[in-house]
Amino acid sequence: MSAPRRYRLALTVALVAGLLAALFVAAYRAKEERASRRVELAMDYPDFSALARSYAYNEEQLLVALRRAGLTSLAVSEELGANVDSGTAAVLLPGAQLIAQARLSPLSEPTLARLARRSALRADELYLLIYDPREVARYRQAVGLHLGPHAVRTLHASSPTILAIRSQYDFFSTLGLGFPAEPMALASRLQLLLVPRIQNDERFGKPEIDALFASFMNGEKPSTAIFFGARNEVLGYPDHLDDVAADLKATGINFGSIEVYDRNQIQKGNEGLAERAIERTTRVQAISKLELDKLDFETVIARYLLGVRERNVRVVYLRPFLHQQNGLSLEMTNVEMIRRIADGLRQRGYKLGRATPVPLFPINPLIIALVSLTVPTVYLLLFEAFGIRRPRLVWALLILDLILLALGYALHHDLVVRKFLALAGAIGFATLAVVAIPRAFTAPEPRKFFGCVVAGLRTVGAALGVSALGALVVVGLVSVPLLMEEIDTFTGVKLVIVVPPLLAFLLYVYTRRFGNEPPGIGQSAFAPVRIYQLAILGVLLGSAYIYLARSGNTSDITPSSFELALRSNLTALLGVRPRFKEFLIGWPLLMLLPALRLEHRRLTGWIFAVAAAVATSDVVDTFSHLHTPLLVSLLRVINGTVIGCIVGVLLIAIYRVALATRPARD
Repeated sequence: MSAPRRYRLALTVALVAGLLAALFVAAYRAKEERASRRVELAMDYPDFSALARSYAYNEEQLLVALRRAGLTSLAVSEELGANVDSGTAAVLLPGAQLIAQARLSPLSEPTLARLARRSALRADELYLLIYDPREVARYRQAVGLHLGPHAVRTLHASSPTILAIRSQYDFFSTLGLGFPAEPMALASRLQLLLVPRIQNDERFGKPEIDALFASFMNGEKPSTAIFFGARNEVLGYPDHLDDVAADLKATGINFGSIEVYDRNQIQKGNEGLAERAIERTTRVQAISKLELDKLDFETVIARYLLGVRERNVRVVYLRPFLHQQNGLSLEMTNVEMIRRIADGLRQRGYKLGRATPVPLFPINPLIIALVSLTVPTVYLLLFEAFGIRRPRLVWALLILDLILLALGYALHHDLVVRKFLALAGAIGFATLAVVAIPRAFTAPEPRKFFGCVVAGLRTVGAALGVSALGALVVVGLVSVPLLMEEIDTFTGVKLVIVVPPLLAFLLYVYTRRFGNEPPGIGQSAFAPVRIYQLAILGVLLGSAYIYLARSGNTSDITPSSFELALRSNLTALLGVRPRFKEFLIGWPLLMLLPALRLEHRRLTGWIFAVAAAVATSDVVDTFSHLHTPLLVSLLRVINGTVIGCIVGVLLIAIYRVALATRPARD
């Protein structure tokens, strides 16, 4: 066997072994994704209660209707000190206010009046009058947790119970005072899961955290804890995240990680708690009241369904919709909203109930090591495509890859190394996909229309196949719950969509791979710059800016109303919306490329090389969004390829008609 054949065989063996290992990881991940398809539909109780009181609805009857429509959970927030007076269970009176009132007229409450006569009322105390006997223990326990047992005294034990609390009103108003009895009882009677909304207190230690968990475990069915508060912190931040994680695991309660579109809105301690209790972490999607008021009914439903299907959301956090729909009353509008969401989820294969987080599926490091071998291999294949063969380099790169991964595991930073390797592999495979189709740039154009279509399909198939291997490598290296729940991110992923098009342009211009005679670098550097070249450069820079700004889950450029409508219609028609960069740019131009005359290819070939890299990098980028289930990403690529090929067939037809009407000059 010749040396070049042995060289290619060695690379092929390493590549196949790594791809098979990646395929194993992908299959295992797909299996686990199918096992975590139970979704909670939770209604925010404070907003729901405000709606019911405003329109004189019976809360229990309306909740029964919502439950029959598909509601699974009731989200009950800790009562804040500032909200005590808004209910009927208790009244909070500052001592200074009582002293001033007693000077003007006698107090009617006997215990307070007796204290006033003895001048025993204190300006530095707050007086809590509790009229609901069910709430006495809660208030006493909550105040003790936050301020200590010596900060609260019982002045009158029988109803109304009076507690004297040593605190300032402004500080006390921010404290979480546990969960009111009425909504807790309502959830219990209607067999709704409880979503406790908890506020952090940075002074809490393990005893206080354990007591807080115990306060909503007695006879209830808590499912997913979601944290709130003015400081936007998770419980246990900053020093007791381990204690909270231990309680989550011991009680089986989920931690709801709220999906945000601005990283500045992420709750403090969110990543730390999720890392400690990732097996109990699930994604929560909510729409703020301010935004909800601006959205139409169908958009709200579509957004929630999209979040569950494409972003691994497992808790849909609902607030009442405040606009009547299709002649329905306001209460029936909300019943219909929940029914539509529930039916949409069931039709897509999801179940309703306690949210199921992405389960842990640890992969053997030896499997990961095999997958990682594909990364140096793809670059060696790139070098080999340009005639560069260095047998010693093969062993050097493969050994370096394994050493780097071993160090990552030894230092407990293996995910950092895996993300780096995945990024390098994604760029390499997306670039190799363009290098793998040189005949599309050099072969004579087919004479017949059918031959042009077949040649285009062959070109698209080759580029898609290689880029799909890159996607498989990314999946094999970084499929971990921490990324699938989007607690951690695939750092540098924008390089995947930037570097391959740039490399494709440079390789097209400065190598002979694509059939042109490359200029020397010195010749390019000293060549005069013409006005049309500056114009082209300006267009390219503008296109590159738009290309980058429009990438990612959140875009720096707001899509037009036409584009948003097109996206919505594509999602409704196809189930999964394909990427515009694939079906409008990359694949259509690759379909057209083999049909062009050679002189046209020589004139515009660099455009097609860049377009090819746009498509191949986008395929890999699609699978780099680890929070999207594999099946959804696969359907997105299939839809984009099919539509792109159809558009490409139309471009071929238009091109051939144009040639027929304007024959080439001799």
